[in-house]
Amino acid sequence: MFLDFSAIPADGLSVDRRFELAETTEADGERLVPGQVRLVGRARPGPRGVELEARLEAKVRLECSRCLEPFEAQAGGEFSLIIVSEAAEFGIGEMRLAPEDAMLFYADRGKVDLRQIAREQIHLNLPLKPVCRADCGGLCPTCGVNRNRIECSCQPAEVDPRLAPLLALKKKMGGPSSRS
Repeated sequence: MFLDFSAIPADGLSVDRRFELAETTEADGERLVPGQVRLVGRARPGPRGVELEARLEAKVRLECSRCLEPFEAQAGGEFSLIIVSEAAEFGIGEMRLAPEDAMLFYADRGKVDLRQIAREQIHLNLPLKPVCRADCGGLCPTCGVNRNRIECSCQPAEVDPRLAPLLALKKKMGGPSSRS
């Protein structure tokens, strides 16, 4: 699924593509299993390269950071990129990029693979700690049971005496109760 720079007219080109992304495994072992992806936007020639303003819509399967159960979530959003075909645009030999250079995306030989852009944008828009739902009970720290499925009979751990004043302050302020 390539976008060829030479096929973009001076007034721009509308892009509306649907495609599948293959399963990827990150360096830290996390698996991202995207499904159908839709990329909608406009590409137009600019002074530094091809300017792409688009919106990405994708459903991905993630693992909840509280209960470790898999779930589907929406990923993507709106983004703007400047696609350049020359490595010189990145300032080879320089370690620092200017803020406006953070939008650069390198494409080899005048073509850009839209799957690479989609994969990058999905990763940039994933939550750091994905949660299957806001009220997820997580795993019991004592017995390990999933609190969303079974209510365990474990007693909350005793409060560390050094933190007891903070617990008293939390109760006084009416903060939400938490499970230990």
